[in-house]
Amino acid sequence: MDLLADVLSTSQFNSMVYCQTDFTAPWGVKWEGRAGRAGFIMIVRGSCFLECGLSDQPISMAPGDFLLTSRARPYILRDSLSSPVTRFDDVLAQVNLDGETRNRVFSFGGGGAATKVVMGCYDFDTTGNNPFFSSLPEFIYIKAEELQSEPWMEPTLRFLSSELANQRFGSTIAVDRLTELIFVQAVRVHVGRTQLSSSHTNGWLKATGDLQIGRALAAIHANPEEQWTVALLAQNVDMSRSSFAAKFKELTGSSPLDYVTSWRMHKAKSLLKQGNTSIVDVANLVGYKSEAAFSKAFKRETGRPPGFSRKHGGMDSPALN
Repeated sequence: MDLLADVLSTSQFNSMVYCQTDFTAPWGVKWEGRAGRAGFIMIVRGSCFLECGLSDQPISMAPGDFLLTSRARPYILRDSLSSPVTRFDDVLAQVNLDGETRNRVFSFGGGGAATKVVMGCYDFDTTGNNPFFSSLPEFIYIKAEELQSEPWMEPTLRFLSSELANQRFGSTIAVDRLTELIFVQAVRVHVGRTQLSSSHTNGWLKATGDLQIGRALAAIHANPEEQWTVALLAQNVDMSRSSFAAKFKELTGSSPLDYVTSWRMHKAKSLLKQGNTSIVDVANLVGYKSEAAFSKAFKRETGRPPGFSRKHGGMDSPALN
């Protein structure tokens, strides 16, 4: 079971490329951050300063440096710490893109030395408890030297830059797929760091790399309809019930059965959104023998009944995390 693929495929995760921009000195841009949206930037040419929650001091970014944001947190890029800053939405208004930022190339700034930046974003469903997105840090920053150990990352980013600049036949679908690949590759780099660092905070991503808890998570994701108990999950990974429950909670922040319920509801929302499976069949597919029991659990977890979630595409129930 590929846990990352399973989570992304049920998370209403969509790539939406913004643009490639030549920022010319002096320039400064602030991204406000939006709930339910992850984004990335890569410096293609030139340099700039990054101001965000990663460090008390501005970070100097060079060609090939990459930043992935996974929360609705603001950050600033600018060529000099003395340069004035403009909100990115105001930048778009000034360059007359009329809100259409998909696959666009434009320039902004005072006309001096240029810094070329590729930018993109991803929309995802923030309702309920998404174990993957909840475990991502606010910022994943990867230096160009670090990308050299990831043979596909740097060429993929360069390919994306070329597709945006040249707008060849089929570029829209190519760019969509490239941005999804970039996201997965950035997460891989982060997972590698997480699993190598004993001091890193626990979370779902680190738990997936644990020999025993990772196997338990894979079993839950592969068979959400199974009538899981703590004893059965512990038996599957050759642990005692008490040791398994304690380790699962320590790594994931959730009890095993709370996680089972949360994942079942997450899976159910995805099935309801597709609209071609009845509510009673969805209930059976995620382990409930009756529609009534499923509806009660679904409403308790998401704040809305299954019928509402189906009607509104699974996106309008209130966020619980």
